[in-house]
Amino acid sequence: MYEWLIEIEEPQSEVTLENGELHIERINPTTPLTEMSEICQLFAAFDVLLHTDSFTSLPAESDKALKTIMSEIAPHYEEVQQIFINGKRKEINVRFLKNTSKEIIKQLLSDGISPIIPDLYRSSNSKLPTSPRKLTYYEVNKAKIEPLFLKETEKTKEFITLFFIDRGSIALRPTGWFLTAELKESITIRMFSTFAEKVVLVVDDMDGSVVGLDIYG
Repeated sequence: MYEWLIEIEEPQSEVTLENGELHIERINPTTPLTEMSEICQLFAAFDVLLHTDSFTSLPAESDKALKTIMSEIAPHYEEVQQIFINGKRKEINVRFLKNTSKEIIKQLLSDGISPIIPDLYRSSNSKLPTSPRKLTYYEVNKAKIEPLFLKETEKTKEFITLFFIDRGSIALRPTGWFLTAELKESITIRMFSTFAEKVVLVVDDMDGSVVGLDIYG
């Protein structure tokens, strides 16, 4: 195996299901934004590139997280819900990217998209499993990775640390990734390696495709 990867057991989730009274509050759609932040691009580009309507759950316990979500992400979606447990706001769920926002992504893809996006989503095929598959987990040896500091991704890094506080990690779904020596030069891996405690690749043993990228704080 490559010197920059260490095979590990499947990491145990740090998320615990919280018992209590569940309350879901729908937030009415707001006026669409005419631009899209790099934070929203990370989630919205997946839907446009893969022609899907994915469900995205965002931790929103802190006022800082809520402000970012409601000002930069929620206005781009038709369906926005606040999730409360025992009266305490836990997360914001978004789904159905607005048509105007899809057009923003398409324009950004041709000029001005966050550099992470074309690296993270290299294919329009999400490779959803049709049968059980055997997965192997590899931790990135950060000492073997050349760090990449990008001014354009500073706000993305700041927002993702909010996932670490609430959930311990964030799970991304790269497309078109395969376990090759060249993957070591991935912009995404090099950028996340500058601040994440651990970066884990989830690999399908059948064809060597990388079906998950888990970032731990």
